[in-house]
Amino acid sequence: MTPTRPDTAEIEAESEAPPMAGGAARAAAIQGKTIEIVTQALMVTLLPRLLGPVEFGRLMVAVAVVTLTSVAISLGAPAAFARFVPAEPADRRRGLARAMTRHLLGIRALQLTIAGGLALVLVLVLPGRFAAPDAGWVVSALAIDVAAVLGAQIALGLGLTWVWSFRIAIKNAALLLAVPALYLLAGPAGLLAGIVVSAAAGFVFTVWTSGRLLRGARSNVAIPEGAFRYGIVAGLAAFVGQFTYRGPVLAAGVVAGASDQTGFVALASSIALAVMLAVRELFTVSLPEMVEHWGQGPGRAERLTRRIGWWSIAVLTAGALAGVALIRPLLPLIVGEDFLAGLDVMVPVLVLLPLLPLPLLGWQVAALQLRPHVALAINAAGVVAFIATAALLIPVWGGVGATAGLVAGVLVSSVLSAWYLPQAVSPALLGAGVVGSGAIAGLAVLAGLTA
Repeated sequence: MTPTRPDTAEIEAESEAPPMAGGAARAAAIQGKTIEIVTQALMVTLLPRLLGPVEFGRLMVAVAVVTLTSVAISLGAPAAFARFVPAEPADRRRGLARAMTRHLLGIRALQLTIAGGLALVLVLVLPGRFAAPDAGWVVSALAIDVAAVLGAQIALGLGLTWVWSFRIAIKNAALLLAVPALYLLAGPAGLLAGIVVSAAAGFVFTVWTSGRLLRGARSNVAIPEGAFRYGIVAGLAAFVGQFTYRGPVLAAGVVAGASDQTGFVALASSIALAVMLAVRELFTVSLPEMVEHWGQGPGRAERLTRRIGWWSIAVLTAGALAGVALIRPLLPLIVGEDFLAGLDVMVPVLVLLPLLPLPLLGWQVAALQLRPHVALAINAAGVVAFIATAALLIPVWGGVGATAGLVAGVLVSSVLSAWYLPQAVSPALLGAGVVGSGAIAGLAVLAGLTA
């Protein structure tokens, strides 16, 4: 019997590159990242001025809960898509993305059910601490965000990194628009509905841009062995890394509740988080391209990673120096006089900026080497350092103790990154970060910012 030749159109449909791939996708990803950075900056300027410390702190606690839980539920699946899908032959990539997504659907449904059940228990057991409407908004936003991630990670794996970047930017923009409107219309009672609007905006954008990506995908592509094991470990690493930055506002919220101190910490940690996310996403959207460089030789990818690291440290150190000089006059002008009392809470954020890129450099190379357990160990040590420092200092220093814990976490992660991954975080890079942070701390003391 003569073998049947596959239909040529079918082969072309399977191997066709997604729209806006390659250089155009990278350019669009940079545009999305630029918009995200702008919206992150607006979030830590416009919203604090409008809401004041107490309500801004309440909003940021809810955002932190949704984000951390979403990261925990996703368990590094975006990293698995970004690492394994581009490594497949072109005609099998959509099929692999389809197989991985189908595998995750039932798992995500179960995880969201458990999250909703836990929220219900908290409302019933501690009604004075967890209001039912607030819990409902948080769970709803969580479910929508998890669904959006399922679609966005398909685009990320297929090289459409701009979808991933723009989704976050659109979420931020929606939050910026929704929160003021809802707060003015319904007051504090309607504030947290803004996080649902934000998540829904990201979901609609993802469906609009990614809904057809799996059309014509093969149905018999096997998931590579270890792909989700890699994803789970990478997801835990991402979770503990996020916790280091979102933990301060949660710690302040637990200790101080809805108070000015929580608002001060929310502002400081939001600024640190915005910077960290901008630097991290710079690596995330370049990961598929880095995989290609890695195939041509590890040294080439590592040199490019270090170059980005030096550039990041230089820019952030300059920004911290400007912050020391300008924070006292600019803080009340930007976010309002109410936040001037929390000036000392901001100082640790300025101190950590030169160190901030170093753990992210380690994460990048650990991902390329398929060693997510290294990133997990580094980030977990940072979380332990944060928790220990915050637990010791918050009772003594209040909000300053929370942000000082953040510095301790980033410092420990930086040192361990240099220890485990010296090809990425060289002694020279670590030294530059430590010296830069020490200089910023000394200048802040001389400027009287810690008084």
